[in-house]
Amino acid sequence: MSDLVPSTPSYPTDLSIEDIKVRILQTSGNPNIGKTHQVVLKDGPRAFRVATIFEILDPAKGNLHHLSLQLDSYDRTKAGWRAKPDKKIRLEGRDPNEIKILSKFLESALSETYPDQSGEFHIVPESQFRLVSALSESLPKLAGSEKVNLVRLILESLDAIDTNSSDFLDAFKDTAPEIVRNIGFAARFVDYKAAYEEFRKLVEKDGVTEREIQSHLQQYPWLFGSEYSELLDRRSWTRDNSLDFMLRRAADGYLEIVEIKTPFKDSLMRHDASHDSFYASSKLSQAIGQVLLYIEEVERNRDSIIASDRLDPFKIRAKIIIGRDHAEPEQLALRSYNSHLNRVEVLTFDQLLRIGKRTIDIFEAVVSEAQQTSDDEFRDDIPF
Repeated sequence: MSDLVPSTPSYPTDLSIEDIKVRILQTSGNPNIGKTHQVVLKDGPRAFRVATIFEILDPAKGNLHHLSLQLDSYDRTKAGWRAKPDKKIRLEGRDPNEIKILSKFLESALSETYPDQSGEFHIVPESQFRLVSALSESLPKLAGSEKVNLVRLILESLDAIDTNSSDFLDAFKDTAPEIVRNIGFAARFVDYKAAYEEFRKLVEKDGVTEREIQSHLQQYPWLFGSEYSELLDRRSWTRDNSLDFMLRRAADGYLEIVEIKTPFKDSLMRHDASHDSFYASSKLSQAIGQVLLYIEEVERNRDSIIASDRLDPFKIRAKIIIGRDHAEPEQLALRSYNSHLNRVEVLTFDQLLRIGKRTIDIFEAVVSEAQQTSDDEFRDDIPF
């Protein structure tokens, strides 16, 4: 973010501090600012200080990227308002989160006193310190199951807003590898099972939209199965069309388009009684035509994609996730229909659910047999 005011600006003396706050916002040079929040820290009579928090948006996605805190100082004299750039301060809420560090520091400093010794200290009330001391002395005497129950209680008391991955990295870096492995397995199992159940409910939900399903699969791409190793964070690969998903295949690293429709209950394959044969429904035919166009356009842009992204869409394939399973004759007809398609495969949402269920079954088999399985032993079956 560029400086929000010139080095020595002057404003007429008849302006109010509210006018100065507006001037601070108007002179912003960052095009990615969302909402702003301001407060007057010192309200004269000569010296004025204003704190402004800017919400910085991700230019690609439009969502909140981080916060930026700016402190501006002004003097108000008979000649007018004059900024004091030498006392201007800006703190960024990322890499590291300077705003959060300052907030915690001020909270501690204003609630307690500092010890005389130098070094790193964490300030807590005396009652909490006595409790923690007693707990640390008792921990070695607890049985293993009691320690696990204690961990459960601690996890239930955590607030997601106050924790991040780096905190857990610091906590686990000196922990025995087998314990870290077991915790990782359990955490992943709980996360995967909850994601699968939520997806199952979405598929069963009346009137579910493509956007709802796409959002869930974007967050949990492992539901596509171990056939894929990576979900690429990009949807625009051609000038005129936006793809639902572009996945990298685990076996050969090539790309594959995945188009998401809705789990409607209409038959995908219609029966022609006069010839005792099946043919694709209008909804399925329309989806096939759509992905064939995507394939053609991506291949036309192959050289550009290779040059700009270092990815090769050579002979790219596509999957369509659409509709539900029906009676066995229709399922056999869909299987036969797939065998005649070139570089396109049609899956129902029931088939996608079975792919996800297979991953859950792997986890449950390990849990039920109480096996201590390393990550490497099932890494090929559990994607992403």
